[in-house]
Amino acid sequence: MTTVEFVVKLLLQKLSDLLIQEAEFLSGVCDQVEWLQAEFRRMQCFLKDADTKQEGDERVKNWGRDVRDVAYDAEDVIDTFVFRTAILKRRGFVGVVKRWAFIFNKLVARHKLVSEIERIRNKIRAISESRSTYGIENIGQEAEMSSTRLRLQDWKLTSPLDQEPDFVGFEKDLEILVARLMKGELCRCVISVVGMGGLGKTTLMKKVYNDTRVKTHFHSSVWISISQEYGVRDLLQNIVNCYKVISEEELKKLNVIQLRHIISEYLKEKKYLIVLDDVWTYEAWDVLKDAFPNMNNGSRVMLTTRNKDVALHADARSQPHELGFLNDEESWELFCKKTFPGHVNSCPQYLEKLGREIVKKCHGLPLAIIVIGGLLSRKEPWEWENVHKSISWQFIEGEVKISCILSLSYKDLPYYLKPCFLYLGIFPEDYEFHAKKLIQLWAAEGFLQQRGDEMLEKVGEDYMKELAQRNMIQLAKRSSSGRIKSCRIHDLLRDLSISEAKENMFLHVVHENVGVSYTFRARRLAIHHNALREYTFLKSFTPRLRSLLIYTHEVDEMLGRKPDKFLYTGFKFLRVLDLHNVKTELPSEIGALIHLRYLSCTKTWLKRLPSSIGNLRNLETLIVTSFYNIQVPSTIEKMQQLKNLHVTSAGADVFYVSWGVIEGHPRLDWISNLHTLTRVKAGKWMEGCLGKLTNLRKLGIGLGEGEFDKVFFESIVHLECLQSLFVAAGSKFPASASFKSLFNLHKLHLQGELEGLSESCEFPEKLSKLTLRDSYLRRDPLATLEKLKSLRILRLLEYSYIGVEMACSAQRFLQLKCLHLERLYQLEEWRVEEGSLPSLLHLRINYCEQLKKLPEGLQHATTLKKLELWNMHPLFKARLQEKEGEDWKKIHHIPSIDIHYME
Repeated sequence: MTTVEFVVKLLLQKLSDLLIQEAEFLSGVCDQVEWLQAEFRRMQCFLKDADTKQEGDERVKNWGRDVRDVAYDAEDVIDTFVFRTAILKRRGFVGVVKRWAFIFNKLVARHKLVSEIERIRNKIRAISESRSTYGIENIGQEAEMSSTRLRLQDWKLTSPLDQEPDFVGFEKDLEILVARLMKGELCRCVISVVGMGGLGKTTLMKKVYNDTRVKTHFHSSVWISISQEYGVRDLLQNIVNCYKVISEEELKKLNVIQLRHIISEYLKEKKYLIVLDDVWTYEAWDVLKDAFPNMNNGSRVMLTTRNKDVALHADARSQPHELGFLNDEESWELFCKKTFPGHVNSCPQYLEKLGREIVKKCHGLPLAIIVIGGLLSRKEPWEWENVHKSISWQFIEGEVKISCILSLSYKDLPYYLKPCFLYLGIFPEDYEFHAKKLIQLWAAEGFLQQRGDEMLEKVGEDYMKELAQRNMIQLAKRSSSGRIKSCRIHDLLRDLSISEAKENMFLHVVHENVGVSYTFRARRLAIHHNALREYTFLKSFTPRLRSLLIYTHEVDEMLGRKPDKFLYTGFKFLRVLDLHNVKTELPSEIGALIHLRYLSCTKTWLKRLPSSIGNLRNLETLIVTSFYNIQVPSTIEKMQQLKNLHVTSAGADVFYVSWGVIEGHPRLDWISNLHTLTRVKAGKWMEGCLGKLTNLRKLGIGLGEGEFDKVFFESIVHLECLQSLFVAAGSKFPASASFKSLFNLHKLHLQGELEGLSESCEFPEKLSKLTLRDSYLRRDPLATLEKLKSLRILRLLEYSYIGVEMACSAQRFLQLKCLHLERLYQLEEWRVEEGSLPSLLHLRINYCEQLKKLPEGLQHATTLKKLELWNMHPLFKARLQEKEGEDWKKIHHIPSIDIHYME
């Protein structure tokens, strides 16, 4: 029911916008629109009460469906009217005849709107009368607040989101699996972990995979997620990408057989570990197994699966490791960690008996315990009894039915989070989705509620944090500033989101071998992988569709070589269009999609955006990635709602491949809402414009050969809101280059030659992430950079430094958490004094071919959690040998070590 409440809320917002933005065209019909607005406001009041009474009452559910349907009808009427008026405005009029035609068409549009509103009014009257028919006329008369709206005290919400998943009860399993990996026969064998969904197979496997003993035992290790919706070519490409043996362009030319051969040849001389997570079928193993050669050197393949037969099929000689349920005490320990995070005393004594009874109903299944713990962490103690009574599940045919507990957590979500959770079903299984993208999609759909002058992005971040605190999503990565960077959703929770979304006509997901109902009425459609090769099935859907997201390998294969015949004209109400792997040019017809808020075309071969893109006056986010330099028409100056413009590379190396070229001299300063402008080339458009984009938070620009250097550096001093800046110089940065005036700048990426850090560049005090590339510095850059007190991430990449020595001084780099040294080909010695790098968590060194040993002072970096050494000198192999190597004492305290040696 809460989903219906949200549908009505979005409709009310749309009605308000209509009255403000279309005042001229609504002359004479405002009363009807205001009546509609008032009626839906009254319905909204009834819905708040109905939400508390719908459980188990089919009459209330049916009434809610009626309200949802009429709200959808009203939305269609409004969007149709806006579409018609937009066409009239675009055509305008010149001369007497066209003027009279314009007036006539405006009157026709009004008449149609009045007629449609009258039809909606009749439906609303029928729905109001049906409350008596259904015997539910008393709803709306009580003002009690739903218990699901209440919150637990703030002290229960203090746990950090970026903590490792709680590891409880699998200690013995960990030791058994580590031993099986490192001991036993030399021939390649498959070690399988078997168990039902939600049992913790992936959590255990990650613990094994990241174990220091395992990392140092194998020369090469790779983690690949399979899922039910795998694509063979994608899987093999992902493995090749992990080894970085060929370029992205070469990779795309290879077929499945060739990809398997490349992987096999690369692994022949290595003791490797391959982890295949979530294997569902025999076929998934059969298409991959030939890529993993048996060289009798102790190599291993590990896989997780819910099907024991799949494990035996992969290696009949190897006994699958079957994961059991947690015992009572382990279950209780996990429950307390999730329900009372960050508190030593854990569960209060007066709640323990009831808490243990709730835990007992979870039957030792970790996912169920985690989800119910997340739910109770936000409940008042007196509400626990209600939760306890709501849980009624049992073992069915050897498996635990957990849908009740998961559904309970969904129903407990506040109304503003429900559509956000349901929307997660758009992503394919095991997909790691970027937080920024999801927030932009939520904003385009209208899910984010404005809170005063606060930016919607901040609202979206808070929504995501709350979902994570409730354990409805899993945190994957954080940015340098501590923000959530990417997330995942557990398979079972994803299934729940898809099921609930389908029932509420909110979203429909199409995947392989699943047919499409011709009675489909959902407002959003997501197509995963190669679900359907033909696009003709789309014609069976009504034009009600508001969002179309296609995650296939080849969009053009599915839509045909000229998709503009239908895709860009058949769905005139689209707010979100997300396409991948488009080879053809975008047609001019895309300009007809005037309702679009979000447009993304990624991994494309586009060379130019059509000038009609300027007609998308409501567009907020435009993302295009291509293997070519993209021509951006000057008509973008008309898109005054645009907040995010990303024109990025689709290649493997995002710093060298493609740029957006803005044509002409558009007035971008008119786009006052612009927050993000990335990967564009410097040009005439900057003159008198760039310095006026004062709302910019993120900017990425290529300066070319220096023609616009002066304009750029004179302009950026006015960008006081700028938080992230990427600048690529054509050759070298001017001696006068300075960034010190950018007080809010947190991230800075400079690509191009610098005469010297202290002379040519000044950095702002708040800088927390710095990347240098092609700087050709001759003096040790650390001597200057160690003075940046807020620096948390430092990346010195290819040719950033061409000297032979570097040193980290004592009591310096106090905040640095991540240090990345890559392709410093001349570096021979690196010294770290004791007391330096006291906060370092992650160290990565890649292709520093002359570096023969690790610094002595590294042994004092006791905070270090992860060490990656890729393609280093062969001498490292002996020096880092466990317990015996000269450098082992420097790294033995590091939990996760990943080493790949040069051939």
